[in-house]
Amino acid sequence: MIKKIRRFLESLRNEQLDFQTRLIRMVFLLVFIATVIGMGRVLIGASPIVLTALIPMCIISGASLYIAVRYNKVKLASWLLILISNGLLFPLVFMMSGGMNSGTPVWFVLGLVYIFLLFKGRELAFALLLSMASFLSAYVTAYRFPDMVPTASYRLYSFADSYVTLIVVSVFVGFLMKMQALTYDKERKLAQQQKEEIEQIARSKDTFFANMSHEIRTPINTIIGLNEMTLREDISDEIAENAINIQNASKMLLTTINDILDLSKLESGRMEIVPVQYEISALFSDLVNLIWIRASQKELEFKVDIDPNIPSMLYGDEVRIKQILTNILTNAVKYTETGSVTLSAKGERLAADEILLRISVEDTGMGIRKENLDDLFSSFKRIDETKNRNIEGTGLGLTIVKQLVDMMGGKISVDSVYHKGSVFTVEIMQHIVNVKPMGVINFAEQRKLERRTKYKQSFTAPDARILVVDDNEMNRMVAVKLLRGTKMQIDTVGSGKECLKLTADNLYHVILMDHMMPDMDGEETMKAVRAQTKGFCQKTPIIALTANVMSNAKQVYRDMGFDGYLAKPINATLLEASLLKYLPSELIEYDAKEDLTDLEEGGDINQIISVKKRKVAITADCICDLPRDLLERYQIKLMYCYVHTKEGRFCDLFEISSDSVLNYLKVEGNYAHSSTAEPSEYEYFFADMLATAQHVIHITATTDLSGAYPNALQASKSFDNVTVYDSTHISSGHGFMVLYAAELAEQGKSVQEICEALDRFKELVFSNFLVPSTEALYRNGKVSGVVHKLCDGLNLHPVLRMSQNELKLWKIEVGNMKYVQRKYVKKLLHHSKQIDKRILFLTYAGCSVRQLEEILEEVEKYVKFDKVIMQKASATVSSNCGVGVFGLMYVRNKE
Repeated sequence: MIKKIRRFLESLRNEQLDFQTRLIRMVFLLVFIATVIGMGRVLIGASPIVLTALIPMCIISGASLYIAVRYNKVKLASWLLILISNGLLFPLVFMMSGGMNSGTPVWFVLGLVYIFLLFKGRELAFALLLSMASFLSAYVTAYRFPDMVPTASYRLYSFADSYVTLIVVSVFVGFLMKMQALTYDKERKLAQQQKEEIEQIARSKDTFFANMSHEIRTPINTIIGLNEMTLREDISDEIAENAINIQNASKMLLTTINDILDLSKLESGRMEIVPVQYEISALFSDLVNLIWIRASQKELEFKVDIDPNIPSMLYGDEVRIKQILTNILTNAVKYTETGSVTLSAKGERLAADEILLRISVEDTGMGIRKENLDDLFSSFKRIDETKNRNIEGTGLGLTIVKQLVDMMGGKISVDSVYHKGSVFTVEIMQHIVNVKPMGVINFAEQRKLERRTKYKQSFTAPDARILVVDDNEMNRMVAVKLLRGTKMQIDTVGSGKECLKLTADNLYHVILMDHMMPDMDGEETMKAVRAQTKGFCQKTPIIALTANVMSNAKQVYRDMGFDGYLAKPINATLLEASLLKYLPSELIEYDAKEDLTDLEEGGDINQIISVKKRKVAITADCICDLPRDLLERYQIKLMYCYVHTKEGRFCDLFEISSDSVLNYLKVEGNYAHSSTAEPSEYEYFFADMLATAQHVIHITATTDLSGAYPNALQASKSFDNVTVYDSTHISSGHGFMVLYAAELAEQGKSVQEICEALDRFKELVFSNFLVPSTEALYRNGKVSGVVHKLCDGLNLHPVLRMSQNELKLWKIEVGNMKYVQRKYVKKLLHHSKQIDKRILFLTYAGCSVRQLEEILEEVEKYVKFDKVIMQKASATVSSNCGVGVFGLMYVRNKE
C-alpha cells in the first residue's frame, strides 16, 4: 500500500505527463484528503447513522481517485467526486458540524474551485448549477429546520474547526495556484526557447538559400553573359535561334532557383504584391516564347487561345502573374508525354475599370487521382511519386502558385481525369488602364522579331574608369564583355587586397564589387576602400554585383553601405542603367546613331552625332494646362493623370480629351473623377527623363487637390538627381510656375537656384476660377451637399482662388452668368498697377466661343496684356470642375 502511494506521488512529478493530467491527479488526491479530514471532523460528535453514511463516501472518494489514476477515466472519476463531495459530503458536514457556526462554508468554496479545474464547456456549467443547488439546499434546510443542526458544546470547537478549515482550503487553493504559476513560467521559457530556435532555423535557411543561389547563379551568369555576346554579333538565323533557346533555358533554370527563394519569402511573410501598369499582349508573348521551346523539345503541340477583346493595358503585379502561369505551363509540359498543351485566356468585365482574367492551362497528360488532389498544393510534395520519379522538379511550383493567387485575392481550381489530362484555371481581378482591345497576337512573327533584335548600348563614356572586383575569372570576363560597347576603361581584380592596391593609386568612377570572396569579402573590402586616407576612391559609388539573392538582399546591401545592388546573372540593360545612374554626368555621351541600314536607305549621314545631357530638365503633371508650343519650346515633358468614368479608366494626354469628358458629363447620370499616377509609374517617367538630363525638377500641382506630390516624392527617393517641387497652384497657375522654372533652367541655373527662385515666385502667381455650377465640385467631394443646394437654389456662383496651398472661397457672385462674369473680371483686374502685363492665361472648360470673346472684351477694358493665352483645361481638370468653368491667371508685380 505504501509503495502504491509512493508511485502515485512520483507520478505527480513525472514531466512526461502533460500539465492537465498532473493537475487533475492532484485535485483528486486533495479532494480525497479533504474527504478524510471532513469525515474526521464529523466523527467527533457523529451519530452511528452519520458514520454509516461517511464510511462508504470515503471509500467511493478513494475509488474515484484510483479510477482516475489506474484506468485514466478522468471524466467518470470527476463526476463521482462532484456527486460525492459537493452533492453529499460537504452538505452533510455542514449540517453535522454546526452549519454557519462552523468552518464548513469555506469547504463549499473549495468544492466550487475544483469544478473549474475538472470541467469545461457545458459540463462546467452543469456541475456548477448542480453544486450550487446542493449547497443552497443545505443552507435552506439549516435555516428552516435549525433543530437539525447541532450546536457545538463549547466555543473552542467552533473556533478550532473554522481555523483548521481555513488553513486546509487556503493551502489547497494556494498549492494549485503555485503549481499553475510554475507550469506557466516553464511553458513561457519553453515557448521563448522554441521561438529562438525557429528564428535561428529561419536565419540558417536564408543563409543556405543564399549560398545555394550563389553557387548556382555564378556559372549561369557565365552562360547567359557569353550567350548575350553571341546574340550581339552578326550571326545566322540558325545560330541566333540556338542562342535564344540557350537564353530561355537559362531563364527556366533561374525560375526554379527563384521558386525556392520565393517559398522562403512566403513562409516568412516578406513577399509583397507590387502592382504596375503593363501590356497584356507582352505578358502572353513572353509566356509563349518561354514555353514553346520546351513543348517543341518534347514534340508537343502548343496551342494558344487568347481572347482578342481583353483590354490592351491592365494594372496589377505582372511579374507574379507571369510567375504563376509559367509554373502551371511548365508543369503541364513536364507531365505530358504526347498530345498538346493549351493556354487560354478570357476576360469578364466586373465594372467600368475592373476585369476578371480567367486563364486556363489544359494538357493531355497523365492527370491526377482524386485522392491526390488535396496534396496538390503542398510544399515538396509530388503526386504519384513512383510513376513520376523520372520527371524533374522540386515540388514547389504549385505551392507558390496557390499562395501568390491567394495574395492577389484570386482563385485557382483544378479539373482532372486520371490518364486523360488536367485543366488548371486561375481567376485574378485586374484594373483596366486602357479599354482598347489588344487584338490578335501573331506569336510566330514576334518570335522572329525577338530573335533578330539587335543590341544597342545605352551610352558611351570613353573617359570613365570602372573597377570590377570578383574572385571568379569568368564573372570578370563576362562583365568586361557586356560593357565593351560603352567604351569605358575597365580594370579587373580577383581579390579585396588587389582592389585596395589599385584604389590607393587610381581614381575609379564606379566599383562593381562581388560580396562572397575568400580572405576579404565584399563588405570588408568596401569599408577598407572607404577608409583609405590616401586613396582616391573614398567617395566612389560601390555597387554590390553578386549572386547572393536572399529574400531581403536589397535592404541588406544598403545597410552594409553599398550604393547599389545588382543580382547575377547580370542583366546587361540593368547593368548599364546602374552605371548611368552613378557615373558623373560630364563623362556620359549618348550614342544617337541611326541604324546604318536606315541611313543607306535615304537617311542623312549628319544624323550620326553624340548628344550631351541637359543640365536640368523641367517636368510637370499634365494638369498644368500649358499650350503645346510652349511645352515644345522649353522641352517640358508631362506626366499623365487618370480620368475615371463609368466606361473605365482613361489616361489623360493619350486616351481622352477635355472635350470628350465635358460631352460625357453633359449626359444626365454620368460622372467623372480623376486620380494621379502611382509611384512606380513616376519612377519609369523619371528614369526616361534622366536619359536626357543630369537632373530633373518635377513640379506638381497643389497637394490640397492632387495626390501627385506624395506619389512623385516617393518615386524620387529611388533617384539621387530628381527633385519634386510643390507649386501650391493648379491649372495654368501651376503652368506659370513650370514656365518660370523652364526659363531659369535654360539660363543654366542650378537646381538649388531654381527652387529658391520658385519659392519667391509662387507668392506672385494669382490662380482663381469662376464656377457657374457646383455640381461637379459636389460630386467630387470638394463642397458639401448643403453648400451645393444653397448655390443651386439661390443662383450663387463661387469664385475660388489658391491661398496658402489651399483652394479657398474668395468671393460669391449672384445673378446670371453674363452679369457675373463682367463683375468677376472687373474685381480681378481693376488694380491694374499690381499686375505683370506680359502674359494672361484664360483657362476654360466647356465655354462657348461667344462667351470667350465677351470675356476678352471685358479684360481689355482694364488691362492691355502683351499676350493672352486662351488655354483649354486638361481632361483631368475638366472632370473635377465641370462645364463652363473659367479662370484668369496672371503674375502680380513684385511691389
